[in-house]
Amino acid sequence: MVETTALPVRKRPSWWKLAFNLILLIGLVGIFAWQISKNWDGIVKYPWHELRWDLAGAALAVLLLCSLLEILIWNRTLSWFADPLPFSKVVPVFIWSNLARYIPGKVASLFVRAALGVEAERHPVPVLASSALELALRTASALLIFVVCLPTWGHAAQAAKSTEVLFIVGIIIILAVFTCAHPKIMMPALNWGLKKIKQPPIIHTLRYRDILSLVGMEIVRWILIGVALVLLSIAIYSPSRHAVIALIGLANASWAAGFIFMTPAGLGTAESIQYIVLERSLHFLPVAATIIPVAVRIWSLAAEGLWALAALPLYARWSRSAKRK
Repeated sequence: MVETTALPVRKRPSWWKLAFNLILLIGLVGIFAWQISKNWDGIVKYPWHELRWDLAGAALAVLLLCSLLEILIWNRTLSWFADPLPFSKVVPVFIWSNLARYIPGKVASLFVRAALGVEAERHPVPVLASSALELALRTASALLIFVVCLPTWGHAAQAAKSTEVLFIVGIIIILAVFTCAHPKIMMPALNWGLKKIKQPPIIHTLRYRDILSLVGMEIVRWILIGVALVLLSIAIYSPSRHAVIALIGLANASWAAGFIFMTPAGLGTAESIQYIVLERSLHFLPVAATIIPVAVRIWSLAAEGLWALAALPLYARWSRSAKRK
């Protein structure tokens, strides 16, 4: 844990913080509208009477479960550096900061999480350290599944330049993360950096098997993300059931590509990769290859929006408790 007696001054929850997160929710609605308008021609061509709403609903339920696992995984990582947060606090801190990844620049999410962490009585150093470590392990795990599933994409997809670049970058990231995440390498490097910025060191006995157990949790979550894509794809285009492993790999590859190429929440990058693989490698009909990436984004936004709404009463209770102190 961080040895510090000087937690940044904790202020009572402010109205602007709640307003900021409501604005993020409104932004999600805007992204919904943008995704639909951009692909309107393909949307109107799809025979919507053939959509399997039962499978689409199951996909949304799996995505909601994945968000819960993501919250629990980050809270466990936080416990390596500070006391974990109670559920009523970790949900708003994680979910609302996660929504901030739609802001260009890739750092807004970390800033929001650090600010909310201070409000939750957690020092920014362990909050940021746990977030950076969890994100590195999440990325490496996604790329690992992509590499394993790549042979099911077919020769054309494997030979594509973008796939080749992602594969090479993926191997480099996997090796770098699993090497640098070893406690004997990570903790001295982290504390050296903290010393340079005149911050107290992080003192925790962390074992490599703890890291690997977290990787296992990340892999389970990524497989479930892939299952959600499989269910949604079958709901839209029934022949998708013949490409289960390829679709699981695609779910991971598209997220990793969006992160590596630094687009806000992978917007544009993830959808492009999904369309290319679905149409050129898996030979889906063009209308299905157009609809599925849009549906995946909308369903992901819906799951995040529902969690963000669920966080509102938790935050309200948290605010009332703070005001009584």
